[in-house]
Amino acid sequence: MKKIMGVLISFTLLTNCSTHLIVDTKGKSGTFNKSTAHELTDDRILCNQIVKDNVNGAVDNTKFLYAKYIELATLGLIKAKERKATKINRNCLAKRGHAVLN
Repeated sequence: MKKIMGVLISFTLLTNCSTHLIVDTKGKSGTFNKSTAHELTDDRILCNQIVKDNVNGAVDNTKFLYAKYIELATLGLIKAKERKATKINRNCLAKRGHAVLN
């Protein structure tokens, strides 16, 4: 019973997580001749909307929670894949010319 409650609490906390990526706002991104950091706020809002429209948060977080459980059970031998929402958000920001650090 305690394990089930632990999983449910973990799932509840995990579903409230959002994608927080660290973006380098200094200078140019390499693919553009000018800095695109001034558009970062708008791009983050647009990318988060794309994630909300294309990713089922509950399913994505459940898969991630299960993958983390397997990673812990195997003592890190099998690495958990990142959340689909994080991957889409990172690609969206990178394609818009921002340097995403993590």
